[in-house]
Amino acid sequence: MKENIALIGFMGSGKTTVGRLLAKQLDMKFVDVDKVIAAQEKKSISDIFQENGEQYFRQKEREIILQESTKNNVVISTGGGAIIDNENIKNLQNTCFIVYLDADVHCIYDRVKNSKHRPLLQNIENLEAHISTLLEKRRFLYEFSSDYKVSIHLESNLYDTVEEIKKIYIDS
Repeated sequence: MKENIALIGFMGSGKTTVGRLLAKQLDMKFVDVDKVIAAQEKKSISDIFQENGEQYFRQKEREIILQESTKNNVVISTGGGAIIDNENIKNLQNTCFIVYLDADVHCIYDRVKNSKHRPLLQNIENLEAHISTLLEKRRFLYEFSSDYKVSIHLESNLYDTVEEIKKIYIDS
């Protein structure tokens, strides 16, 4: 069994919510990569994107994933785009059991439609279509990178999702 769990998936798939409860139930440390970056930079992710650009953010994300993935007993909630960087995937695969939270487009849209802090969704005319397009571009990477996939939809129960992940992780 690998020492850590990493949660990957599109924004709004529930990585932070699931990860926090999963870590608590498994008595592991919880790390939200986006929150660590925001705390280090002392600004929001949106402000980092706006002021420093996506490339700068992705470098910070790479540093945090490397740092946290080398520790033990950690549940890591990655950003939705972390999988577009091969280095992130390699670092996570070395020490983490990677779970893909596969949320459907309608669920993601419902969860993020009023969000003001997601830089890749700002000023988009047809948000649901944009989410669908971006999700399709990333889906292969999510699936290829993961050890296990959990389907997430509007009716998904947080506790059932956490129990499913716990069981498969312990049995791995």
